[in-house]
Formats: sequence, structure tokens, C-alpha cells
Amino acid sequence: MRITYAAMTWTGLYVASKIGYALDGRLGVTGGPRVSPDSYLDYGPGEVALAQWANAGSGLLIVAILLAGRVRFEGRWPYRVVLTLHWICTVLTAVWGVGMLSTALIGDRGGAVFGGYCTVWAVLMFLATRDLRRRYARPLNPVSSRR
Repeated sequence: MRITYAAMTWTGLYVASKIGYALDGRLGVTGGPRVSPDSYLDYGPGEVALAQWANAGSGLLIVAILLAGRVRFEGRWPYRVVLTLHWICTVLTAVWGVGMLSTALIGDRGGAVFGGYCTVWAVLMFLATRDLRRRYARPLNPVSSRR
């Protein structure tokens, strides 16, 4: 259970970073690769902040998915949906980590810090997903199953 809260906290750091960038109207992410000034040309007035708010929202969605994993559902379908969402989040954070670390090693734009952050995030997501599976593998009422 603690690992899920650790994953939620780690995700919260991402959300806080994105809120900061949205308020400043900046592209990028804390510890991420340097953003060229030309990147801003692709956005209209207010669109950079809007994009960062959307990223913050995606982080909050991940927190909600992690929180949903703490609920003990009665049916198999809700459990399977939440488990699938956990796995999707795990894979996405792993891809971000590998991609960001690869970019940092190959190029000179930076981003290794965020790549490491995403790698830790992926590990936390994986452990939270494993915890979810283990909780559902146990009987609902372990005392009655011993009789």
C-alpha cells in the first residue's frame, strides 16, 4: 500500500512542475531537455500554458488511476479496467524514461534528470501495479478462508 502512495507522491511532483511551467507559460519539464526558442513559434497566445495545464491534468489522471487501484471492486471488470490502466501508465513512464535517457546520452540537449525521474516513476508504477495484482489474488476475507 505504501508503494502506491509513493507513486502518487512522485506523480504529484510531476503535476507541480507542470503547474509551475503553465503559470510561467514555458515549455519543457523540470530536468528535461533544453527547449529551443523556435519551439514557441508552434504555439499561439496562451497555448503553451494550456498545453502545460493539460500535462498537469494527465498527471492528476494518473494519481486518480493509482487511487482507484486502492479500491476493492466486487466485479472482475472494474478490476481489469483499473489493472489495464495501471499497466498503460507503467509502460508510458518507462518509455518516457528510456526515451529521455537515450536522448540525453545521444544528444547534447540534456534531459537526463527527467529521464531518471521517469525511470523511478516507472518502477514505482510497476510496483503499485504488482501490489494491485497481489491484493486481488488474496481472498476478500482471509479469516473465513482458513476454516
